[in-house]
Amino acid sequence: MKTNKLTVVAAGVALLLSIIACNMGQSPDPFVPIPPTVSAGLTESASATEVPANAAAGACANPYMPVVMGATWNYKLTGPTPDTFTKSIISVEVSSFTDQDAFGSGVTRQGKWNCENGNLTALNPSSGDSATVTTEGVSLDFETTAMSGLTLPATINAGDTWEQTLTLEGTETINGTVMPAKNQVANTCKAVGIESVTVEAGTFDAMKVECITVMNIEIVMNDTPIQNSMTINGTNWYAEKVGLVKTISLGTGFDSATELISYSIP
Repeated sequence: MKTNKLTVVAAGVALLLSIIACNMGQSPDPFVPIPPTVSAGLTESASATEVPANAAAGACANPYMPVVMGATWNYKLTGPTPDTFTKSIISVEVSSFTDQDAFGSGVTRQGKWNCENGNLTALNPSSGDSATVTTEGVSLDFETTAMSGLTLPATINAGDTWEQTLTLEGTETINGTVMPAKNQVANTCKAVGIESVTVEAGTFDAMKVECITVMNIEIVMNDTPIQNSMTINGTNWYAEKVGLVKTISLGTGFDSATELISYSIP
């Protein structure tokens, strides 16, 4: 089957976003179907109106992302393919933790994070590890070959800026044709300030953070490099002792939103 350049780039961008969502700590993109890789054996989360006192301590203590074993957040997604998902903290170590996203459609994804004095960095896929995502007729197999920066600082004040960059290298396969691919991603964020945000879970005084994600994508097709660049503008709202309550992502053909429905922090 003949594969044109537009199909190659569009498929690569869509699946790449599913990897980046985990790496950059933003809400996953609902329009990318990814087969389950682990069981979604999660307990049902109830709505919470009070934040418990036993918040995480130590290296992973971050006011805008409570790292507590068993904590869950239920979200709804709007955009090209509406869905719901539950984010859970499924493992907490001395200086790292693992979270999991379980979608209503049955898709499940996990992400590894590193902690240092409350600074949180999404590592999955980390250097030396690979990430494979697949949709109908298309798959990506990547590993992170370079990474720097952090995803969420330990303290955030209005005007603060931070960034995270990573390089993903591997292959893209479309209809059985394997093509080398390299993707460089830069995520730059700036804290705007505290803003009142109302979602289904309630009204929160949340830190508004604006992020720009720039992706430079290169795929080699028939020994010819195909290069493309894409920019996603995202706005995230984080409430202290609660976590992410709302996200809006804007990019050509990739507009979506995520809102908190309920949460439970043991």
